[in-house]
Amino acid sequence: MISSYTVGIYPRSEELIEATRKIAKNLPLLYLKEKKKYIAMQEKAKLGYICDPLLDWDDIYRPFSKLKSVKLEALNRIYETNTFYRRLSFVGPLNDAGNIIKSNLAISLLPKNRAVCVPDPYTFADAHFSKNYKKDEFPKTIAKMLRREINNLARSGFQIIQLLAPSIAYNPKVDFGLVYDTLAIITRGLKAKTILHLYFGDVSDKIEKLLELPVSGLGFDITSTPTSSIKKHSFAGKSLAVGLINSYNTKLEDSQESISKLNSIISNTKPHETYVTTNFDLQYLPKDFAAKKILRLGEIARGVKSA
Repeated sequence: MISSYTVGIYPRSEELIEATRKIAKNLPLLYLKEKKKYIAMQEKAKLGYICDPLLDWDDIYRPFSKLKSVKLEALNRIYETNTFYRRLSFVGPLNDAGNIIKSNLAISLLPKNRAVCVPDPYTFADAHFSKNYKKDEFPKTIAKMLRREINNLARSGFQIIQLLAPSIAYNPKVDFGLVYDTLAIITRGLKAKTILHLYFGDVSDKIEKLLELPVSGLGFDITSTPTSSIKKHSFAGKSLAVGLINSYNTKLEDSQESISKLNSIISNTKPHETYVTTNFDLQYLPKDFAAKKILRLGEIARGVKSA
């Protein structure tokens, strides 16, 4: 058996979607009600770590729009998907950061084995902009802001910090020196584990550099990065998260085929720890299919040999 968790934002039910359109008075209660169901579902699936489904997050960056020095800008497409996020303009110091993520989580509903997702600094800076900071300063400023957020999350018992890094995967050219420096700000002296999740692009040619980054481990979307590329590398001393559950496809993964695939990856890479995850946000699926995939994720994890 290996450990497991989901990545990112979950899909809303039709009832909740309609309530958000009408801005219903009882919307906070509806969010809470649906979050409870999703958390119970993760527990039923016996996932290793439980996540807030983030149903009240319009996108992964939106909570940061509450900072005093941040302004909402135009909608922007999320890479090559049919979904969008609101670009943020950073116009001043970020002194009021530190409790943004925590205050937007239903922590009271989560068990002790909890994980949380945070945009990685490089991706965050790539997705937004600021006229107040120089090109290399902006990602480092974002990293310092996120470190304050993560310190608070670690103190609140979050054991795994998922650093969502689609820009590192998607962009053909990446300044890995800058990526290293921003991640060092995030992870230096941090007790919680950090997994850098890479999706929306094939990182086969980047794995060597990725393994040098100061994070506990790496997570891969194996619909973008083939397992044959991952198996070429040793993950000794690093954690490996395999994004095997496809959030872009309603087809349910075959348990035995998936278990065999994971056993093969583990035997070739020999990671310090192994996790099986969704490849990215379940929000791209209808709710019923997302539910089935959560249960299948737990089933697969329980059938895999430990590293």
